[in-house]
Amino acid sequence: MRVIDAHTHVFPDAVAPAAVQSLSGKDGVRAYYDGTVAGLLAMMERSGVSHSVIAPVATKPSQVESINDWVTGIADPRIVPFGAMHPDYSDPAGEIARLASLGVRGIKLHSQNQGFSPEEERMAPIYEAIVQHDMLVLFHAGGFVLNKGTEAHPAAFAAMLDRWPELRCILAHLGGYRCWDEVRRYLVGRDVMLDTAYVPGNLPDPEIVSIIREHGADRVLFGSDGPWTDVGREIEHLQRIGLTDAELDAVFFVNAFRRIVDI
Repeated sequence: MRVIDAHTHVFPDAVAPAAVQSLSGKDGVRAYYDGTVAGLLAMMERSGVSHSVIAPVATKPSQVESINDWVTGIADPRIVPFGAMHPDYSDPAGEIARLASLGVRGIKLHSQNQGFSPEEERMAPIYEAIVQHDMLVLFHAGGFVLNKGTEAHPAAFAAMLDRWPELRCILAHLGGYRCWDEVRRYLVGRDVMLDTAYVPGNLPDPEIVSIIREHGADRVLFGSDGPWTDVGREIEHLQRIGLTDAELDAVFFVNAFRRIVDI
């Protein structure tokens, strides 16, 4: 089985211990590697993952450029960096153009950590630049494991898609963590990618299969949300829930290969 992991997290070696510790042990959250690039690569080797997309989050506008300098400096070809962006960053068009010139395929945005709702008008400069450079946006979608509320509601994403129909985006956590009834109501069948990050074990298997099939397996990506899950166990879980070999190949490899990873 060929596997690309479309949703992982890593941190510079100097800050990885604190970053991992900030979430570990809360609401059952556990880290399965140490949050470093080396730790991710070791997990990939154990799990048979060929490439991983890393999804950095800038919690302050001042972090955007330094994070992007770091992720674009990771030399290992198995690591596919997305860039960081923040709604209050002063020059999103310029920074996104810089990322595009470096071959970066997308950015990550996180409503709870960055204080925005995806359909807001103030997001327009970011979205317009992403569309201009034919890039992707990976959004945290739905609730947050440490916060039951959300600004990243499926209805807000539906409004965003209505307003910016050319925006190519990936909605993490199968469209909305802990909001899967609303995902069915607002998002299933729309022209948007979903990923599986942190979903196996948190949504009953028949419902995972149902959403994937109703939305279309050609619009779903495997994501582990590492280090917060064991990548190998996530792969094994999805392999045994009743998806066909063709559906599994699409979710695990083909969709990311076509849309994100230039191998």
